[in-house]
Amino acid sequence: KMTNKDIYLSLNRQDETSVKKLLTNHKLEKEYTYNNDYIEVVLKNNNKDKIHNEEIVDEIVNLIIDIMENKLLRKYVIKKYSSESSEEIQKIYMCALNMFKEKYFIIKQSLYEKVYNYILNEDYINIEGFVKFRMKEFNNYISTIVDLAWEEYFIKKDQDEFINVLKYFVDIQQEKLELLRIHIKEDNSFILYDKEGNKIDSINDEEIMDMVIEENLNYEDFLMSNLLTLCPGKIEIIDSLNNNSSKEIIEIIKSIFGDKVTCINRN
Repeated sequence: KMTNKDIYLSLNRQDETSVKKLLTNHKLEKEYTYNNDYIEVVLKNNNKDKIHNEEIVDEIVNLIIDIMENKLLRKYVIKKYSSESSEEIQKIYMCALNMFKEKYFIIKQSLYEKVYNYILNEDYINIEGFVKFRMKEFNNYISTIVDLAWEEYFIKKDQDEFINVLKYFVDIQQEKLELLRIHIKEDNSFILYDKEGNKIDSINDEEIMDMVIEENLNYEDFLMSNLLTLCPGKIEIIDSLNNNSSKEIIEIIKSIFGDKVTCINRN
């Protein structure tokens, strides 16, 4: 059981922003001491209730998470990908930060238990030492997140570049069809119709098919190859599948053909 005692924190001066942002619970009396390298914080525990103890732990946990997000995660990205441009480093960091935030509640729960158990017996926490030596699995987790973020960022970058090529291809082509209707069926196949409702057979344009083969494209991409060949002025999509797969296809079509696309969902 946690006794009612003051808790002493020691932090690097570079963590001052996190301290000012997060140690804001007005129910907790705090004292600050600044020296050249460190900030010393005393969290006063003048109450006798359990809730007050939990608030102290919660403050410390939020502080550590903020340091992890805004310093450790960024620091690891800069160190690992120092050869990349500052713009790309920032994008990889933002991607990693989003991944980190997706697991926020799991991280917080695990960290809460660590901090709570630690201050059952101790009244002093050097935050840097605590993170380095008592949170090794979190540091490993950060490195995993950064590697995944790098992979996700460059996959998306390649996709965006490819889509831009397709958009350019569409822009320079002469319109060959006034209106194209696409019916995405429940079995994930598709049927193409013209504005009169006549079925259009899949087009085997040599240039487009070479692109499909070269890029190792799948069934959905084969649909895109037909759209690029037909170059319609407007596209109407009837989505009977209406799941993540069909929504992803529709988003790709919209990213290439823009405001030419309208969509109807049918369940």
